[in-house]
Amino acid sequence: MNSKKLFFITFIIVSSIWIDPVFAISRTKKDELIKRKYTYSTLSAYEKQLFDEYLNDELAGHSDTVGAILTEEASLRNKTRTAEALLFRNLPGDKENAEIILDWILQNQYQDPESKVYGVWKTGLKNDRLDQNWREFIGCDLIIVYKKYAEILSPALLDRIKTGLIHAAKGAQIRNVSADYTNISIMSAFLMDFVGSEFDLIDNRNAGLKKAKDIYALYQKNKTFSEFNSPTYYGVTLLGLALWREMASSIELRIMGKELESALWEEISSTYSPNLKNLPGPYFRAYGMDMNEYFSITGIWIALALNNPDQAPLPAFHSPKYGEMSNFISILNLGLSLPASSLNLLKSIKKDKLIKQDVYNSYNGDKLKKVSIFISENWMMGGLWGNLRMWNQIKTGTIHWENQDGKINWLMILGDGKLNIKVNKNEMNVYASKNVKEHFEIYVYSNNTTNDKFIGNLWHLNKMDLGIKTTLPNPTITRLPAKEIYHKLAISEAYQEVFEIKFQVPSQFDIEKPLLVIYPKIKQDIDEIDK
Repeated sequence: MNSKKLFFITFIIVSSIWIDPVFAISRTKKDELIKRKYTYSTLSAYEKQLFDEYLNDELAGHSDTVGAILTEEASLRNKTRTAEALLFRNLPGDKENAEIILDWILQNQYQDPESKVYGVWKTGLKNDRLDQNWREFIGCDLIIVYKKYAEILSPALLDRIKTGLIHAAKGAQIRNVSADYTNISIMSAFLMDFVGSEFDLIDNRNAGLKKAKDIYALYQKNKTFSEFNSPTYYGVTLLGLALWREMASSIELRIMGKELESALWEEISSTYSPNLKNLPGPYFRAYGMDMNEYFSITGIWIALALNNPDQAPLPAFHSPKYGEMSNFISILNLGLSLPASSLNLLKSIKKDKLIKQDVYNSYNGDKLKKVSIFISENWMMGGLWGNLRMWNQIKTGTIHWENQDGKINWLMILGDGKLNIKVNKNEMNVYASKNVKEHFEIYVYSNNTTNDKFIGNLWHLNKMDLGIKTTLPNPTITRLPAKEIYHKLAISEAYQEVFEIKFQVPSQFDIEKPLLVIYPKIKQDIDEIDK
């Protein structure tokens, strides 16, 4: 590539780059908190639409015979939240139906103290996954039920809920999940604290408080969480912290919960793009690349905070992973609390902002992983350095932009441990890790694009040109069909195809130099430069 052409591709007009070394913002004065409590009768039109759509879908026309929805295929977690939704709405017959569902849930818990799954609820009656996290998922929702609706539920049912919670909390104490398993450890700490305090189980209470302190101390090291930047699990983390805020028995948990919840909202709002309605990568855990096309739990929180269907990062009813909308019910029962500045940032256009963040994380590779993110008004990108874990939920490198039809297109480098990614204000540098062997892959979703657009040193995509600088041979380009996309990439969106660009790596290369450099250019920027 000649120097003039390289200059053209790399040139970018940048104004006032802001480098933010950590997400947690030091506030000179106490930020006002936006607090909202919810009842069914006071929901906004948008909130009520989301609630009614979810509950009607769950009941599937069986409000008079609710037992018909308690099938072998039914998710016990979702049905627990169906009961929660019925109690929240509390129309005639809702309490009785909720009690039928809760009775069914409570029958399906493993209660043998000698079992590895002691205290775990089944994921479903058929093909039970024996998922230990179901202690926390269902246990925390049962605490919401026990705490908020005790006055209208029968004493016999409340006693059975108490028994189930004690088994779950004791099982959680035996498992002793580590603090860096962010979403589960936060819920586990709450479960043990509440059950231990409420039912006078001192060891359980102390274990919950210790875990909470460990989580808090780990956060303070780098001012972020180990399950960094997950569109799904940051939503679960917010849910867990809301439980600390509203229902923890220990005052210390409540104080820590409020602080961590506000800090997480600050992080989310500082990177969220209201133009693209997405968080930038990299993602330490993600089930998709576009929150407008699949339901993410963080997206549900943001939608509730914005309370505006035109601004909300949610797809249409019954889009992929619609089951995550069950979290909406738990959120309504706990209420919303976020800094006023964060709510403003969720609506604010981000212009040329560079963020660098260290993340403590126990995935294979560096314990202290390095993240770099660049956010512009119409596009954004991010990179992860130091991960060697092979897991398709990890998205090591990402670029997002809006195409000509207003849809989100993207480039993604999977978390297969082969590559390290570093971004700055105008380029993504792709380095080999010690795990790279013969090849590496880049994945691109760009509709109305053909294979020939990926040849040479300038890839012409839908409203985005990517300048390419590399000494590697031309890649091979294939199209992953829809049936392979989720299995291979952990991407839930209903894409018909995604491009796989495969580069061959020579047997000898300089690990200190990038294998590939990508220069993103929104086409309107290039048009302006031409003028």
